[in-house]
Amino acid sequence: MDGVDIDSLGASSLPRCPHCGHLARPNFLLFDDGFWVETRTSAQWERLRIWLRTVQRPVVIELGAGTAVPSVRMFAESVLGPLIRINLDESEVAGEGVGMRGTALDVLSAIDAALAAP
Repeated sequence: MDGVDIDSLGASSLPRCPHCGHLARPNFLLFDDGFWVETRTSAQWERLRIWLRTVQRPVVIELGAGTAVPSVRMFAESVLGPLIRINLDESEVAGEGVGMRGTALDVLSAIDAALAAP
């Protein structure tokens, strides 16, 4: 399966807001970010806290972050759940978890195919 060539993306292929048509963006705080919506993030965290009360042992799946971005790993540790790391270069996992080497699309597609197999 081929990945997306990020350099070939044009403005017309980027996701847009279905309500206003502006370029869609994730709601996380970037440096000097005047567009981040704090109330939305607070509401998302509250929904997560409520959901976490309903599960016994969540599994955290990290896509492409590796050891350079510790926030996903730290979240997995905070909820006492295993970490599944899917990463092309850094797939090793210390402690409880599983590392899978490859692109997120390729690995997730292979998992999907394996689950669909009789």
